[in-house]
Amino acid sequence: MDQPLFFIDTNPDDEIKETIVVAPENVLGKEDPAIAEKRRKKKEMERNLSKFLFGAISADEGVDVGKDKEASEESDSDDSEGTSSDESVEDLDDVDIDNEVGDEDKEDVEIEEFEAQVDSEAGSEVNEDKEDIDGTDNTDSESDTENDAEKLPEDIYGNNLYLRGKKRKAAWKDDADEKVLVKDVAANFKKGLGKHGSKDESSEKYGKAVERKFISLVGEPSWAKLDQDAEQDSDEEFFRETTDLLDKGRVGDLKREIIEFRKLKDMNNETYNEGTVIRSTEFHPTSTVGLVAGLSGTASIFQVDGKFNPKIQTINFKDFPIKTAKFSVDGNEVIAGSQFHTYFYVYDMIAGKVIKIKSPRQIEEFSSQRFDISPDGKIIAFKGRFGSIHLVSARTKEYIRSIKMNDECQALKFSKSGAQLYTHGEGGEVYVWDTRSSLCVNKFVDDGCIAGSALAVNSSYLATGSSEGVVNIYNLAKIDKPNPSPDKVILNLTTQINQLRFNPTGEILALSSELKDTAIKLVHFPSKTVFSNFPGTLNLNKINSVDFSPGGGYLSLGNNKGAALLYRLKHYKDY
Repeated sequence: MDQPLFFIDTNPDDEIKETIVVAPENVLGKEDPAIAEKRRKKKEMERNLSKFLFGAISADEGVDVGKDKEASEESDSDDSEGTSSDESVEDLDDVDIDNEVGDEDKEDVEIEEFEAQVDSEAGSEVNEDKEDIDGTDNTDSESDTENDAEKLPEDIYGNNLYLRGKKRKAAWKDDADEKVLVKDVAANFKKGLGKHGSKDESSEKYGKAVERKFISLVGEPSWAKLDQDAEQDSDEEFFRETTDLLDKGRVGDLKREIIEFRKLKDMNNETYNEGTVIRSTEFHPTSTVGLVAGLSGTASIFQVDGKFNPKIQTINFKDFPIKTAKFSVDGNEVIAGSQFHTYFYVYDMIAGKVIKIKSPRQIEEFSSQRFDISPDGKIIAFKGRFGSIHLVSARTKEYIRSIKMNDECQALKFSKSGAQLYTHGEGGEVYVWDTRSSLCVNKFVDDGCIAGSALAVNSSYLATGSSEGVVNIYNLAKIDKPNPSPDKVILNLTTQINQLRFNPTGEILALSSELKDTAIKLVHFPSKTVFSNFPGTLNLNKINSVDFSPGGGYLSLGNNKGAALLYRLKHYKDY
């Protein structure tokens, strides 16, 4: 009898249970054990890395790394057991298996490279940092942390970042400088070979010797200090960078008694060929440009930035020792005069030409050594002989007329509007002239003056200097009287006053004498008190010229050593 194709089991308890064992390699979706081990190690490494970056997890915050590891192993074993209990199994396609294995191989390579990098970069510094961060007394947790930290990469970026409080390193250092000695350099001198004293035998490193010499003369610059705070600018950088012509204005009124200033690099530091005596240091009225001229007949134009002051151009006037040199009001010309010649020169800055202007025919004795230009740019007043003052057109350089004092003229200055001309004579009298009518509208004796020597004027005050070193300050509203009295008498200098100059705002008056070293003072207005901290203790030699920049931010002094000294006044933010 044929057996049925199927039957119904009515007594399942009597059946012998048979367990079907399926090979792990035939389970659908089962991951290769080697790949699973790689994945587990990768997860463990990521947990260690997160612990290094974000700190260790305490017992209160969560489970430690060891427990996580055990839990992950248990979960992997459960997955394998659960997978082995499947009853329906199908074989994978050969192509799919190859693709999966190829992807896993690539991932294995990346994991191996990452682990190699971790092993090579792990160091002892990680253990020290972790001990400082944790700060706990639990020895078990510390030992676990140290073991985990050995597998972590070193923080290679922290040492390269600028961290507050760490000393910076020099950006560049030449190892060859360590081998050069002072005696080696002295041996290469072309002149005076073997006649340089201790330098010929000195074994000191040349770089150290030069550095020591520089610091002794100038001092250590702030930019050379490697341990300074990078977020704070030095005073020197602050003063140098405030030269923007568009940033007009100043903060508040100028404080009295103490003025904040800084000595910058000399204006003519690139040349020093304008002569031993610098007679003129002038600033361009509209550009950051300075003029330096001296007795050698050379006038140089510089770009004033306080850092390098690069030279723009040099003009040579042959056999013409310059006594006075000034920019024109519009800044397009440089006018130079000499005490030894009756003519003067005009340098056209636009065309680049030097023009010689001969003395007017109407004047037999003409001198161009001292002159002043009216602020409106119309008239040039030249100091003549025997009390004469010659007026010349500033535009055409043609002679207009002459006015005459009773005594020899020693100083002359136009008012701020150009409507008046003030002259100071050898007899101590001050003349006030109307430039339109060329008439003397007032004359008075300078109080306590034997011989006048200098003048300066701003919108409110007239300053007069004498041969005795006395400076009188007059209020312009009171000089219309026959015998006005000075509002203030300044007696800080004891020799003849040669230079008087108000700054553009009228808040500072500079007075100097060329007969004594460092004979210069700055006076505060309107208090009319002298700044006690200027010029300091440095020897400036004899001052022959003084000028302020158009915004008051710079002060220049020409001395008898061929230098045009440059100072930055902090209160004024403009050039």
